[in-house]
Amino acid sequence: MSSVRLPLTGGPIWLLNALILAYFGVRWWQNDRRDRPKRPAGGVRRKADAEGVVSDPPAERKSPMTRILPPRTAVTVGVLAATLVLGACSPSSPAPPGGMNEGGRALFPDLADFTGLDDAPREGASSEFWEWWGDGQAELSGYRMMVDRYGAPREAELALIYVTEPHDRRTWIKDDRVEEPHRVNVMKLNQNMAFLTGTYPYSVMTSVFAPVDRYREESFSPVRIVHSVQEWCGAYSHLVWPGPDRYRSLRLSYFAHEGERIREVEADAPLLYEDALLVQLRELDGPFAGGGDWEGMLVPELWRLRSGHRGTDPLPARIIREEATWMVEGLDRAGDGEPGGGGSQVEKPVTRFTLQAGEYERVFHVERDAPRRILGWTTSTGEEARLLASERMAYWELNRPGDESWREALGLSPRGIVPPGAGGAAAGGCP
Repeated sequence: MSSVRLPLTGGPIWLLNALILAYFGVRWWQNDRRDRPKRPAGGVRRKADAEGVVSDPPAERKSPMTRILPPRTAVTVGVLAATLVLGACSPSSPAPPGGMNEGGRALFPDLADFTGLDDAPREGASSEFWEWWGDGQAELSGYRMMVDRYGAPREAELALIYVTEPHDRRTWIKDDRVEEPHRVNVMKLNQNMAFLTGTYPYSVMTSVFAPVDRYREESFSPVRIVHSVQEWCGAYSHLVWPGPDRYRSLRLSYFAHEGERIREVEADAPLLYEDALLVQLRELDGPFAGGGDWEGMLVPELWRLRSGHRGTDPLPARIIREEATWMVEGLDRAGDGEPGGGGSQVEKPVTRFTLQAGEYERVFHVERDAPRRILGWTTSTGEEARLLASERMAYWELNRPGDESWREALGLSPRGIVPPGAGGAAAGGCP
């Protein structure tokens, strides 16, 4: 258990109060000894007055402060208070840079045990993987999308951002300073989707964190998924921590019918998470499902759960693999070129993965050759996404005025959001 941490502004004040209490305790003890009458040698003697009446000697005189708080008690309290405050002001670990050590405790201090990863992976990431993904840059891809919201199709833009980074396995939070044995390199996928519904915009963000070393049956099995939605009616977030035989779900919603709920759900293996398929189906370091079909339990996409107001229970599902082709607009055979490309189309060989879960179906088209990007997908709910362009860059350095032009290189609007399409003016209602 870590020690209690006091804010920097409060620690010195408590320490000063403790030292003052200790000082006055000592002074009370000294004054009390000085004010006491000295006892004669040989003990206390009873004296007789002129009439022969024997009386006791006068009682020892006690100061008012001594009656309130005995001196030894005052000294003990002061010393203990000073010791406790000094210990509390000494953090158990170095404070993070920037003065962000606000104290408190971790929300889930058991994550290292809950996720159940072994001390060492079953297999480390290959050198071929690190040759491409260890260059210190991210892969950014822009997509044109069509999503259904409030019973009408909406034009949307989507960015998929893939990058490797170190995480602390005790918290599953990024930490560039964490050392072995707590350091685990993960593939982070950020999915950022934006669209308009009448007067107000939607911003949908989903992040997937998956170790690049293989700890479980399938490579790139996630250890943390974070989903959030912001729109003018309110905000919503959903976090999932997968374990070996269960997962923890935390939902925080502005809306009463969803509320704030945390639960742990038992799940039989094999278990996949739909949000992580955009990493796993790329087969970045070896084949998915051993190169064949897959069948098991599936936790649905968190955005689909939010937009459809569904629960988080897993569903029986299967994934069918087949070789096919996919018409890509605006990309040459190398996968580069101007977004839109003047309407030109290229037929590219792909690996097609068909996900079936009850009545729901989603078909992924994955580039067959490296870097095996997601070229697009369609769903039975009317969603469709098509890749426009991709770039590798250190996007976190491109934050100056004028760097908006890099968004155009990805086929994204430099204004940050696309205008509504022909069917995008239907009224909302914030359900």
